[in-house]
Amino acid sequence: MNKQWVTYIILLFCVVAWGSNFVFGSILVKVFDPSLIAFFRLMFILIFLFFMTFRINKTKKLTLHNYFWLAVAGLIGVSLNQWSFYASLQFTEPVTASLILALSPIVTSLISSYWFKERKTFRFWGGSLVALLGVWLVITKGSFLVPSIGKGELLIGVTMLSFSVFLIFVQHLSKTIHPVTITWYSNVFGLIGLLPFVPWEDTHRVWSVPFSYWILLIVTAIVMHGLCTYMWNNSIHKVGASKAALLLNLEPFVAMVFGFFILAHTIQTLQLVGAFIIVMGVFISLRTKRETI
Repeated sequence: MNKQWVTYIILLFCVVAWGSNFVFGSILVKVFDPSLIAFFRLMFILIFLFFMTFRINKTKKLTLHNYFWLAVAGLIGVSLNQWSFYASLQFTEPVTASLILALSPIVTSLISSYWFKERKTFRFWGGSLVALLGVWLVITKGSFLVPSIGKGELLIGVTMLSFSVFLIFVQHLSKTIHPVTITWYSNVFGLIGLLPFVPWEDTHRVWSVPFSYWILLIVTAIVMHGLCTYMWNNSIHKVGASKAALLLNLEPFVAMVFGFFILAHTIQTLQLVGAFIIVMGVFISLRTKRETI
């Protein structure tokens, strides 16, 4: 039991880091192209992971089948996820993005139920609808009419879906592959997948970016997408993808706090209400037992 608490503390640290990344990411997209942010971050992440995982990766022999699925996981969970995340912050606020991403636990659970042949209860579906209502409330600003979904909301939706799919891949692959190896190769393939989409003709402009932004990019890359991804992937198989994803519902609150203190963003009552509804909906859904409908 004590070991499980340690695991949840590690996961909670990752969630706080990822929640703050909505704010730091909104700062970085003002001076970097989203593709360049993802590219440079992955470069620094791989440098960090190389020293963290070299010995383990050197001793593990993978099959062609393993490489194929690691490549798929990297393209979906790293390339697409990283690019869509930073691209979305050009068009939407950090808190709104975090609230939409908070649906990932339910989407993860839905995909998990299909992948692992689990049936869900009516309570699960009811909780899912409650969580969706919370997101709808924020997007429509309380009008409950058909929302005018912008480019930012669509892009963060892609981020949410790609992350949920990636969590399932990690849970499945970790049965036969060490989580460290999954982390390393998914980022390698993720970097490769980004290469065709990087605006190489504009890369010369990044050298004029103030040094403080480079420090922010490097530190957040290593901590949030290097160290935290390493710890998350190493812990997710201990508690399961659905339970681990439940903690992700704290991200909107973290984004609100960091946005308030760093960006001086006002925390709106509607955002707090929407966040509370989303958390309650996901809590209801994921606290249900595995029963047949």
